[in-house]
Amino acid sequence: MKTGYEITFDDFLRLCLDHTSETAPLLRKWFGYEIAPSATGALLHDAGGVVVRPEAVHERIQADPERQNRIYNLAMTLWR
Repeated sequence: MKTGYEITFDDFLRLCLDHTSETAPLLRKWFGYEIAPSATGALLHDAGGVVVRPEAVHERIQADPERQNRIYNLAMTLWR
């Protein structure tokens, strides 16, 4: 869905890795997911510890205009 508030998958990963304290509360509220640093980048998991693909989370956010806008605004606030 084109809203003008898209962020790339790489930008989403950057938010998760470099701005965990700002991004984690959103993912927790929206999906019940947590961010845990790993040797290969950010590891997302649900409340039961099951690993969730970051690509799938990014797609879910981008498919929801309200969430898309919120994460875009977070990114712009942090990176401007």
